Amino acid sequence: MDLNHPAPHGEQPREPGRVVELVAGDFLLTVNPIDGSEIESCPPGRRPIAPRRAPAPGPAAEETRHTPLLDREEQRHRLRRLLSRGRSVRLTGSPGAGRTALLAAVARDCAELAPDGVIRLNGHRRNATDLLHELFAAAHRTSAYRPGPTELSAALREIGAVVLIDDVEFGGAPLQEILDATPECAFVISATQDAPAPAADSRLEELALPGLSRTGCLELAELSLGRQLSEAETDWASDLWLQTEGLPRRFVQAAALLRGREAGEQAPLPESAALTASVAGLLTPRASEILRYAVALGGELPGRDRLAAFLQDPAAPEAYAELLGSGLLTQAGGGHRLAAGVVEELTEAGFAEGAPERARTATQHYTWWLADTVVAPERVAEEAGALVATVRAAQRAGLDAAVGGLARAAAPLLAASLRWSAWERMLRSGQESARSAGEVAQQAYFHHELGVLAICQGQLDRARAELEASTALRAVLADAVGAVAGRRALALVDDLSRPPAPPPAAFTPPLGIPPAASPAPPAPVPGPPGSEDATQLLGRAVAPEEETGTMAPVGRRGARRNVFAAGAGALLVAVLGTVVAFGLSSGGEEEPDGGTTPDPAATDADTPLTTDEDSPTEEETSASPSDSASPTESESPSDSNTSEAPEDPARPSGSPDQPTASASGEVGSDGGSGGGSGDGSDGGSHGGGSADGGTGDGGTSPGTSEGTSEGGDDGGSEGTDPGTSEGGSEGTDTGASEGTSEGTDEGTSEGTDTGTSEGTDAGGDAEGAGGTPTGATASATGSSPTATATGVGRA
Repeated sequence: MDLNHPAPHGEQPREPGRVVELVAGDFLLTVNPIDGSEIESCPPGRRPIAPRRAPAPGPAAEETRHTPLLDREEQRHRLRRLLSRGRSVRLTGSPGAGRTALLAAVARDCAELAPDGVIRLNGHRRNATDLLHELFAAAHRTSAYRPGPTELSAALREIGAVVLIDDVEFGGAPLQEILDATPECAFVISATQDAPAPAADSRLEELALPGLSRTGCLELAELSLGRQLSEAETDWASDLWLQTEGLPRRFVQAAALLRGREAGEQAPLPESAALTASVAGLLTPRASEILRYAVALGGELPGRDRLAAFLQDPAAPEAYAELLGSGLLTQAGGGHRLAAGVVEELTEAGFAEGAPERARTATQHYTWWLADTVVAPERVAEEAGALVATVRAAQRAGLDAAVGGLARAAAPLLAASLRWSAWERMLRSGQESARSAGEVAQQAYFHHELGVLAICQGQLDRARAELEASTALRAVLADAVGAVAGRRALALVDDLSRPPAPPPAAFTPPLGIPPAASPAPPAPVPGPPGSEDATQLLGRAVAPEEETGTMAPVGRRGARRNVFAAGAGALLVAVLGTVVAFGLSSGGEEEPDGGTTPDPAATDADTPLTTDEDSPTEEETSASPSDSASPTESESPSDSNTSEAPEDPARPSGSPDQPTASASGEVGSDGGSGGGSGDGSDGGSHGGGSADGGTGDGGTSPGTSEGTSEGGDDGGSEGTDPGTSEGGSEGTDTGASEGTSEGTDEGTSEGTDTGTSEGTDAGGDAEGAGGTPTGATASATGSSPTATATGVGRA
């Protein structure tokens, strides 16, 4: 480690080629074989683009050289006809019936039938998810990328190819899942007769593959042997045809047996049950040893390069070709394995002897090959079947420690090669072996990797259980680095387990509207039929005030603005009311020269209001009814229109005698007299002067009770004196100007004992601001004197 350039964030330097980063769905997975894989949400821009690749070339010549196709023309043409129509077919037959050879011929016939050509897959020990991802990888360049469910579904729908899947081991719903995920593909699915049947509503055509005819079997034996059969050999082949029901593989084995016999050998030919053991007994020692390794590994055959290491013989790959022509092997993806039923027959023949020791040898070799050298993930993917078979064989042999080491070395590379089904089997086998061997560190690693795999598969509960077990074991071991990786993965599980945040409220009632009165949000408008996303149309919310004609505030700022405006308006009204009240309550003592009434706003605001000391006593308020004019005089229209009351400016307005206060001004047409003593200040100033016309109204207002009760409120004190002093002066000062506004209404009222006045129509035709029509004399019938004022008004 270079001390001048330490690893970032305190991490230890990683060996080149050992740590692999790949994108798995929505996650970025860093496969670390030392401390365990790290997983996080995939950052933006890290998701790779998977371009389409060119159609794969046809099968190699070596593959078809040993598989001549005879007596299959009818099935071959029918398959091509169905595939050209876009139909999918399920091809069933007994093991050894020639299904693989028929698929190879169909692949050649349909090479130009689909845009993406022909894609060949092998379903041996694979589930539906494995086959869907292999189909995606066959049509795309997907280095270090495993699509998630959404991306995988979208990509598979765009693939248009003829897909040939051999040795499918499942049916029902998983098989239907493959068909539904690829609507643009046509399938030929090969399976044995005892494989699970597809779903009842499946769109698969069933095609059973029978055995060959007698003629076809004899011709196949001669083609494989390279010569014609003798009479004895023909008879033996005919008996074999009856025993095997025309299975082509048996006649390939019979040709290998005849080829291995010495010329002129007269030994009897074996029966069908002993044919496999007889063929294996005629193989070279190298080929026989390869068969023994295959039997020890459960039928899986390692790659040619690995066989040389197993046998410690550089010429071992040559024996591989000998096995291909023996009829004992069958194709499995890019490699080969023992044909169905051959393992059991060879086990009975004694080829399983020494299987535990061969399993140990295979385990040690694979561990060294994966751990001590830099191996490309593609090469590991080719050996995935043999690796899983080696681990199982070592487990059967009780080699728990060796299994833990091999699983620890193979698991990261299987994950990087995207063979996740084999990765999971390897992890579970390693976990079991580590627990049996008491390897706590290995257990922690396998628990961590299983938790990471569960996160990628969307199984969060299982992921949490595995990661918690791993973190606890690493805490016991004081493995700080591994514990940090486990806690990070657990934090991601917690984030993914949280329920999604609720969507924001679609409607918020405006400020000031109670929730009960707020209108409900409009219902979403459904989209057109067939559309994936319905368009939601939001209408404008209508408040109850808006429905009645009053606009309600629609926001916080608008509501505050309206509140401030209302407050300012209320304050303005209060100030104006106060000014008017002070203007009405304060009045001048004298009439200004020129016969005009001064502006009420110019009145001395410092004039004190009438106090109790200025109020007249009861003796002063009692007066003879004779002091006041009779109702007949005051109500006469001729007197009120022709007579003009004299005005004495020097006479005090508060005289106990019958005072008059006149003012020239504009009076309403229905000018009447406000109740002088009846309303006191209100009758003199407000009713007669400012509001009801006063002298300008020209009416006479009799009233006793009202003057006593309300004189103090509006004139300053109760009794006669407020009606005399305030009424006269206010009638003089403000009678003309105020008589304009309300003289008409008050002049028509009738006076009663409570102070309601009777007025006559005075000053009805007078016009002009400076006119001087006379008003009628107001005579109070009660204990208060009369306040008379004259004014000029215009209706």
